[in-house]
Amino acid sequence: MKKKALSIVLAGTMALSMTAVSAVSVSAEELAPGGFGTLGEYTPNTGVKTNKLMFAMPGAWQNDTTKDEKCGGAAGIYWWSGYDTPDDKAGGHGWPGYKAVQVKGETYTIKDEATGEEKQAEIPNLWAIDVPTFGNNTELEEHDATQIIWNNYLDGGMEKDPAKNPFYDASQQTRDFPGQYYCRMDDASGSPTRDHPVYATLLKYAYEQIFKKEFTEETMPGVTSLDFTSDNFWVDINKMSAASLGEDYDKLSDDDKTFQLDIVLDDINFDLSDVFGTYAANFFNEDLVVASNSAGLAFTFDNMVFVVNFDPSKMAVSPVSGKVGFDGDFYFYYGGGEYGSWPTKELNEEMKAKLGEDKVVSGNFTDDKYLNSSIDDIEIPTTAETTAPATTVPSPSQDATSSTSSTSSGSTTANNSNGAVATGQVSMIVILLVVIAAGIGVVVFTRKKTEK
Repeated sequence: MKKKALSIVLAGTMALSMTAVSAVSVSAEELAPGGFGTLGEYTPNTGVKTNKLMFAMPGAWQNDTTKDEKCGGAAGIYWWSGYDTPDDKAGGHGWPGYKAVQVKGETYTIKDEATGEEKQAEIPNLWAIDVPTFGNNTELEEHDATQIIWNNYLDGGMEKDPAKNPFYDASQQTRDFPGQYYCRMDDASGSPTRDHPVYATLLKYAYEQIFKKEFTEETMPGVTSLDFTSDNFWVDINKMSAASLGEDYDKLSDDDKTFQLDIVLDDINFDLSDVFGTYAANFFNEDLVVASNSAGLAFTFDNMVFVVNFDPSKMAVSPVSGKVGFDGDFYFYYGGGEYGSWPTKELNEEMKAKLGEDKVVSGNFTDDKYLNSSIDDIEIPTTAETTAPATTVPSPSQDATSSTSSTSSGSTTANNSNGAVATGQVSMIVILLVVIAAGIGVVVFTRKKTEK
């Protein structure tokens, strides 16, 4: 009986060894040059809810390789989990994901080189794709496409020698980025420790607009003095929240004084269209999302544009592939290549004057710096990072800002690859360890069998 058991273990160990060798063989083949994306455009399965995400691809991501007719200079997008993942469609690791669709009919102003006169031209670097979003109401995956990576639809592979692989240097990508929405998340004490450096102020402003409309001096005397720029803002919100629940805030214990996340926004008939225009539809009560962190007011990225940041301090180099992952952020799109951190262009300008330009982001992804940028002119780090770079408040000169390390997207969990995909390769170190372990197993069990 012991011999039979040993034989079974030995057979299993040998099988594991052969599997590992096979994996090494497959991985060795994948170390060869990469290639163009193969999935094409994304078509959601029936009933899958989506958000339209836009991407302003930098001119630096365009090169002779990307302009090949097989790729067409396209932008691509990959997401880690949820409905219709590239893995599911590809039957494996479907990097670089789906091909985005170039947005047509969007124009910007340029100067005619011959006459010097201004004229309208179609924006060449704006791409869009519908991506599965929260609310699909499945038991296992309420939040879809929780982590996305924008890229230029090229698989760079792992071979770094340009003579052997023209795709490695040509391929570009962002870091892992939340694909769902932004919200305000607190720690246990109610302190805003994870606020987005720009959008935390926007969410405060939204709360202010909602509460001032809902709670008037007549209905709540003495608790309507809200000011979203005040350091006391959340205490004032808590006082309103307590009063709405029939509580006297000043008589509550410290543990009971945090109400801002407990207000049932769904019971408040709020309408932000007068201040946020068409983007008012993006704002919702995050508490209604099943199995999420209760965080109150939030907004989706629907019809917003992702703009890449060229700041090298916010890039991250993958320790696996050696590829750099660019940082960036989603911004409200105003048309004509213009974007900002407030839902309307008018409000964005108003907040610049009120808060200061260093607290408000604005830009144009069709300007010469962004549209005609060259990868040779961008400082790119070469050392792999194991931790995400720190977030800083943006300066007006930056095209995009905000490290994803400080942002929160519901129950989204950041992937530890620092935004760089290994393009389907199995870790060589892990494989070698498995092979060695399998080999030791063969020797040990063979000796035991012989000794018996």
